[in-house]
Amino acid sequence: MAQILVIADDLTGANATGARFARAGQRVATVAPEHVTRAAEDYDVVIANLDSRHLPAEQAADLVTDVVEAVWPVSLVVKRTDTTLRGNIGAELEAALLAVRERTPAATRVRALFAPAFPASGRVTVDGIQLLDGVPLERTELAFDPLTPMRTSVIADIVAEQTRLPVRHVPIRQVTQTLLTADLMAGDEPIVLCDALTEQHLADIAEAAAEAHRIDGTVWVAVDPGPTGALLAEALRLRGRGGSVGPLLAVVGSATELTRRQLDAVARTGPARFVDIDAARFTADDAGHRADLARELVDHLTTAVFPEVVILRTATSAGDVVELPAAARRSLPRLLAGLVSEVVHEVARDAGSTGVPSGLYTSGGEVTSAVLDELDVHAFEVGGEVVPLAVYGTLSGGPLDGTPVVTKGGLVGDDGTILECFGKLRRAVQTRLRNVRAEVSEHVLVPGGPADHVRH
Repeated sequence: MAQILVIADDLTGANATGARFARAGQRVATVAPEHVTRAAEDYDVVIANLDSRHLPAEQAADLVTDVVEAVWPVSLVVKRTDTTLRGNIGAELEAALLAVRERTPAATRVRALFAPAFPASGRVTVDGIQLLDGVPLERTELAFDPLTPMRTSVIADIVAEQTRLPVRHVPIRQVTQTLLTADLMAGDEPIVLCDALTEQHLADIAEAAAEAHRIDGTVWVAVDPGPTGALLAEALRLRGRGGSVGPLLAVVGSATELTRRQLDAVARTGPARFVDIDAARFTADDAGHRADLARELVDHLTTAVFPEVVILRTATSAGDVVELPAAARRSLPRLLAGLVSEVVHEVARDAGSTGVPSGLYTSGGEVTSAVLDELDVHAFEVGGEVVPLAVYGTLSGGPLDGTPVVTKGGLVGDDGTILECFGKLRRAVQTRLRNVRAEVSEHVLVPGGPADHVRH
C-alpha cells in the first residue's frame, strides 16, 4: 500500500515531483483522482493530478478532500504547489490540512510545513517573500499571466486570499541555527512557513520537522513545489517496498575531476553514505586504516537499506588530490577489490542479513575488473547501456549472483551521469524484487480445510 500521497494541481508539476521520489527508489504513479484508490494498492507514492490550478477555489478544495479520503491511511500527505505560487494555494492547503486532521487522533497536532523554495529552479524564499531569480514575483512577467496574474510575492498574503488559517514564519536566520527543531515546534499556528535559499536549507528543515515528529508526534502536511516533501519523506524514513533489502554498493576507484563532480551531485541529492579512503595510507598497507574502512563499510551496509547507496570512494573533493607512486597506483584496484570482497563475504555469511548489496556500481575499468574477479563473478550478463560507455547488466556467480550491476569509466558522461546510473540500478533492483515476489506468490501454500493446496 502507498505510504505517501502527493496532491498536485497540474501534470507537469506532478511528474516533476514524482521524479524526486522515484530517484530515491520509490515506486511512483501519477494518476487522475478517480484512479488513486487502485494506484495506492500497487505503488509506494501516489501522485493525484487534480488539474485544479484554474478551477474555482471551492471545487479545488473538494477534490483535495476527496483524494485524501480515497487513499487514507498514508504516512505523509504532500500538497504540491506551483513554484511561483499560482493557483488555489490557500484553499488547497487548508483542505489538505483539515482532511488529515479529521483522520488523525484528536490529541495529535497536525501542521502544514510550507517551504515554497525550489533553489535548483531559481525560486527562493527570503523574509516570507518568494523570489524568482532574485526578483519578487509581481515584478516579473508573472504579473501579466492571463489566468493568474501575480499581484504580490508576500507568501502570507497569497495564502490569506483563500484561507484564514494563521501562518507562523520561520526566517532564514532561524533556519540556519541549531535550534531549528525547537523553532518548528514553537507556537500553535497551523501553517509554518519557512524561508530557504539552498537545497541544504530545505534538507535541514525536513530533518528538523522529522525530529519534531519524533519528539511530540506532530503530523506534518508538506506543502511545497517538490523538494521538501521528498526530503521530509526521507527524514521520516519512509522507504519503498525495497526497504527490507540491502542498499546499493558503489565502488569508485576513479579520482578524476569529473568523478568528483559526479559524487558531489550524489551528495546533494542522496540518499547516500560515503566511506572515504586515504589512498596514500591504503596503498601503503596501513592495517589500521584498512580495518577502520572495513568496519565502516560493514556498518553502513548492515544499517542502510534500499534505495540508499553506500559509496566507497577515493575521490572526495576538488582539492583532495594525492599523487601516488606508480606502484601504489597499480596496486590500488587490487586492494580495493580485496576490501570489497572481504566485506561482502562477511555480510553474506548471515543469510538473513540486509547488508548484502542489492545492486553494484563500479567506476574505473581496472577497479571493475579486480572487483568482479575478487567476488568470483564468472560472467557479466550485458543488458545494455545507460549512456555510451556506461553498461548495465547482471552478475553471474559468487556471493552477488544475480545482482544488477552498472559500470562505467571515470571520464564517462557529465556531472549527472552517475545519478542516471544509480537510477537505472534502482529500477533493475525493483524489477528483480517484483519478479521474485511474483514467483513466491504463484507457489505459496494456502491453508484450506482437510489438505493444504497450492495457489496458482
